Amino acid sequence: MSFLQRLKGRGVRANQRLQSSEEETALDKIVQLDVDVFQSDNLIVVYAQAAGADLSEVHVSIEGDADIVLIEGKRLRPEYIAFPRKKVDGAFFTEECIWGDFYRRIILPESVDITSAEAKIKNGVLVLILPLLEPEEKEKVHLNIKQATPT
Repeated sequence: MSFLQRLKGRGVRANQRLQSSEEETALDKIVQLDVDVFQSDNLIVVYAQAAGADLSEVHVSIEGDADIVLIEGKRLRPEYIAFPRKKVDGAFFTEECIWGDFYRRIILPESVDITSAEAKIKNGVLVLILPLLEPEEKEKVHLNIKQATPT
């Protein structure tokens, strides 16, 4: 079961006790990704702190009427850099970084052009560039006004 499925299940069972402590621990490890969202006249830019996330583990999708952005992924502590060949016994005396599964659902104020949307990552910051859809020009319709008859 993916962490997104577990997260969705959490909402369904908000008032119920979870079945297993293992499942409860897994749900507690899902964190909401911190974001900044900027809007100009013609685009929306989302900045998300994704330091430590492997690009193959980050997924971005646009849903709804092109007005909902989902960002999900996983950040792993890069222990392989400090200990490239073996596991070392020990314990953390300070643990402030947030590692593990992350998720963020952003409801945008306007629909975006999904064909021109871009996602880039640099220095651990995920940047989504989301051009706004041009307002559709609708044909003007004139209604004939009739005198209402009293009832």
